[in-house]
Amino acid sequence: MKITAITLRRFRRFRQVNISLDEGINVVKGPNESGKSTLVQALLAAFFWKVDATRKEVRDSLTWGEQGGFVIEMEGEASGLPFQLVKDFSTKRASLVWGDREMGDQAAIDESVREWLGLGSELAFRSTAGIRQDEVAAISAGRKELSQSIQGTITGSDTSAGATEALDAIDRELTELLRGARGTAKNPGPLVCAEEEMSAWRARRDELAAVVENRVEARRRLEQCGMEMEGISSRLEALRRLADDSSEHADIEEDIEDFHRRYRQLESAVSLAAEDAALQKDERERYGALKGVLEDRRDELGKIEMRRAGILEGLGIMRGRLEEARKARYRAWAPYLLLAGITLILVGLAGIALSPYMLAFTLAGSVCVALSLFPGGYLVFLRRGREYTALEEQVRELEGREREINAQAEGILSEAGCDSVESFTRMKLGYLELLARRKEIADKLEVLVPDGVTARVEEEARQLATEVSLRERRLKELRGRTVDAVGLQEVMRDKEALVARLDGLKEERVRLEVAVSEEGVEEEYLRACEEVEYLSERIDRLRRRARALEMAREWLEKAASTTLASAARVMEEMIGGYIARITDNRYNRVSVDEGTLRIRVWSREKGDEVEPEVLSRGTVDQLYLAARLSLVEVICGDRRPPLLLDDPFVTFDPRRLERSLELLGDFARGRQVIVFTCGDQYDAYADNLVRL
Repeated sequence: MKITAITLRRFRRFRQVNISLDEGINVVKGPNESGKSTLVQALLAAFFWKVDATRKEVRDSLTWGEQGGFVIEMEGEASGLPFQLVKDFSTKRASLVWGDREMGDQAAIDESVREWLGLGSELAFRSTAGIRQDEVAAISAGRKELSQSIQGTITGSDTSAGATEALDAIDRELTELLRGARGTAKNPGPLVCAEEEMSAWRARRDELAAVVENRVEARRRLEQCGMEMEGISSRLEALRRLADDSSEHADIEEDIEDFHRRYRQLESAVSLAAEDAALQKDERERYGALKGVLEDRRDELGKIEMRRAGILEGLGIMRGRLEEARKARYRAWAPYLLLAGITLILVGLAGIALSPYMLAFTLAGSVCVALSLFPGGYLVFLRRGREYTALEEQVRELEGREREINAQAEGILSEAGCDSVESFTRMKLGYLELLARRKEIADKLEVLVPDGVTARVEEEARQLATEVSLRERRLKELRGRTVDAVGLQEVMRDKEALVARLDGLKEERVRLEVAVSEEGVEEEYLRACEEVEYLSERIDRLRRRARALEMAREWLEKAASTTLASAARVMEEMIGGYIARITDNRYNRVSVDEGTLRIRVWSREKGDEVEPEVLSRGTVDQLYLAARLSLVEVICGDRRPPLLLDDPFVTFDPRRLERSLELLGDFARGRQVIVFTCGDQYDAYADNLVRL
């Protein structure tokens, strides 16, 4: 690739500039702040920047005070055909005319530029063909891009994707595939997700399997329940008929007994009615006059009876008191004792003249008198005599009043047909007994014949006889189909047990029918089985893929190591030749680590390889310049990108600078080298001189 001209508009310090370049060594010189670094950045922007990029580096590249964006135009030759590349960052459009081809797609343009350069990124270019004075040794910064480029060159790959990128892709896919397999992860990978999903489906399948098994068991149990319910229903119906017949038999017997009892009651009612009729007749014939007196002169008789009863009661009391007074009055000792005492007193008084001892008779008589007077003595005898006389008078008075009452009563009793009070009383007692008996008969008839119609008793008796006949006929029909009371109780207990069992079976059948009626369980179970089988196969595929990726990574690492090892050997030879020419063969052997591209130099003084850092700064820069040239040779091959050197020789002594420029002149044959500098030391070696 060769650049013949580059035009910048509104790019950093250049509002508009056009620079022409040739094949060979182009020396671009100017004082500090004249735009050398800006031109280097513009070339990199033309190669690698996207017109729609918004990063800070792009925004800061617009000339101060301008609006919109900058424009870079580049003309040159690539693969033997002229090209014109335009990148307008104001309109965010890019165009490329290459021979007879025109492109407007940014991706296609970038792909073409990478093909011309042989380098896939700005970092890879800076690590090889873009050398700034302060970045001569910064090869390792682009180790990844360089490794990819070296692999592509060694293996003949025509794309930017080499073993390193493939390894990265494998690592990304393997990491994504196994994420969460060796620990917890917020977003687990496909394998862990599939395993978790299969675990969930397995749990669901096992749950549904239990449900399906329960449904099968429920269907079987439902059939058993149906058969058992049918048997229980038949047995229950037989027990129900037996219980009904036995209950009916017992009810009929009880009815018959009730009918007989009622029949006896009706017979009693008939007998009582006949007795009541006889009593009623006797009442009319025997007690008619008495009934009239009792009804018409009830009040007068009542008063008389009350007065007579009072008189009789008082007369009885007075006669009792009179009898007691008579007994108390006749106490013979008091009067006799008083008489004896008086006699003794008189004898004693009369005999005192004869003898003083007669005074004893007087004293004895005084004692007798005293004794007759107290207690219950003669005074009491006199007082009770007066009381007795008063009681006799009261008794005679009450007896007179009794006679008067009896005379009044006899006048009334004669109307009742009684010749005396006693006969009236007897007749009245008989009449009251008759009324009491009729009242008793009426009470019994009220119970036996509630409606009080005794005329229908015989008709009811005939009906009862008919009912008894019918009941007895039904008893004959039920004979042999019943049980006794004890058996009936057992039948009722069996019946209750069967009813409870039947109710339990009905509830169980409802539950079983609900379990059996659930739709979609078998289908969901089959789906769960299919999902588990599918996920098992998917997990096997993912695990096989993980194993395959691990094997591929292992073999790619070996292949990449082998490839980089071969590239490192080529680089060792090239770097050794370049550094021997620059240092006049003081250093001519180097080793390059195929993994890190780290360079070690053979030191004759030490007899061993040493790190570049132990050498002088100039020797280090010379060593890495040789490494850069070797990398361009190895990576780019026949694709020759422009070599950009931003004053990398400031640490070189004159002799080594001369050797380096001679080497650079030989390297620039058929290539394009652009050297940016502030001084005039490179003018003699320039094929084209550009002053800024």
